[in-house]
Amino acid sequence: MKARNLFAALFALLLLAGASCGQKQPAAPPADEVSGVKVDVRNLETALATAPPEVKQQVNDFHQDFNYGLYEKALVTLDKLATNPSLTDPQKKAVNDVIEQMKQVIAKAGAKR
Repeated sequence: MKARNLFAALFALLLLAGASCGQKQPAAPPADEVSGVKVDVRNLETALATAPPEVKQQVNDFHQDFNYGLYEKALVTLDKLATNPSLTDPQKKAVNDVIEQMKQVIAKAGAKR
């Protein structure tokens, strides 16, 4: 009886393991969209995930301003971030990409405060 229960448990584990092997990884989440402009905030956060704490704080400040629709303030934060000498070239590119996207957002959606 114990061997039968052990066999049933082992079989169930094998079924679960086999079912998960062929699954695809979830697609990357889409960029945030404001007034028809896609702003790749997630790419920015990913690129700066290994940055120093003061850089991460600026990213958090940007994200908060962006979420509240304070686009000009968010752009000012990004401009300060872009001049940080501790950023690598890929990180600077990610910041500059979002700066360009934010300029388009401000042109289309307007600035708040």
